[in-house]
Amino acid sequence: MSIADITHDEWLHFDHKAAGATAEATARKVGGVVRSVHVQVFAERTAYNAIIEVDGRPFVFVPGGHAQLGFDPDSWTPTDEEVLSYLGSYRALDLFPEYADIEPDDRAEARACRTGSTVEEIRMPIAAITSRPRTAHLKSFLAATHADEAGVSEASLDHPIITALIQKWKPGYQELVDDLILPETDTDTRGRVRFGPDGEATAAWLAAHTTYDTITDELARSGRRLPTPDEWEHAYAFGARSLFPWGDRMPTRWLEDDNTLVMPDGVRVAAASPMLSGLYMAQNSYKWELTADRCEVRGADGGGAECGGDPWFTKWLIQASAYRDPEQGDFVAQRPHTLS
Repeated sequence: MSIADITHDEWLHFDHKAAGATAEATARKVGGVVRSVHVQVFAERTAYNAIIEVDGRPFVFVPGGHAQLGFDPDSWTPTDEEVLSYLGSYRALDLFPEYADIEPDDRAEARACRTGSTVEEIRMPIAAITSRPRTAHLKSFLAATHADEAGVSEASLDHPIITALIQKWKPGYQELVDDLILPETDTDTRGRVRFGPDGEATAAWLAAHTTYDTITDELARSGRRLPTPDEWEHAYAFGARSLFPWGDRMPTRWLEDDNTLVMPDGVRVAAASPMLSGLYMAQNSYKWELTADRCEVRGADGGGAECGGDPWFTKWLIQASAYRDPEQGDFVAQRPHTLS
């Protein structure tokens, strides 16, 4: 069997020997080195992750096959807390109940707005920002474990822009200093510096506006490309048919000690962990993840829900496996990309 023809279902039934053999064969094909073949646990599901290093960068083997993608809102029924959050309650789905006495409990007010058609009304916005159920025929592929930040590149600590930034912030012990590019008309190159506990700079980057065409051209020159929308969704859900990769429910608690999200059914998900596929995806609601279709962005809404102060229901929807907001795609396609 060709490596490209290994399906997701077959991969889930592989033992360590079979997964390792696939990883070795893939590494030989791309001129890489196998760094790890291990079991990944995500939301009480398990799968092998094969990490292959190519040109010093880690990639994950993602099996293909006939992937079932998309979401049918009619198959989903919200909990009472999810309904109240949709109706405008900020206390519903509150991840930090220990601070609940700071704000008044608005759930009774939201409950009074509920009608017999509320559940159907909730399904409409979900349908508007998720892709429809379908089968995608995908080949296996390698995906970088972490997405690149558009327009950002590593820089030496003695670069003039970095040196000036270090001197500007030298008196402090900041962990990270970022000379942000704010207006889209700003064509200057900015710097970003990470400092260690002793206040010394440890790493640096340069940041500048770039474009979708520039991004895709640079990737092509290095033998890489952006994932298709179907590939992105498949790698994110990795076989989950629920609203989210972890299940149908929105989190109801955030345990700050270990950065873990808790669902109402008790399922726990490490907030900063890789997905079941082994990829770190949709990690920041402010940063879009581009796909091979310039009008299809995934994993974020540019911070709209967060900055807009929306209730938790709206904030969590951008984490849906099938999330695709056409308005976001059109907006991103028409603007320069910076740090997103």
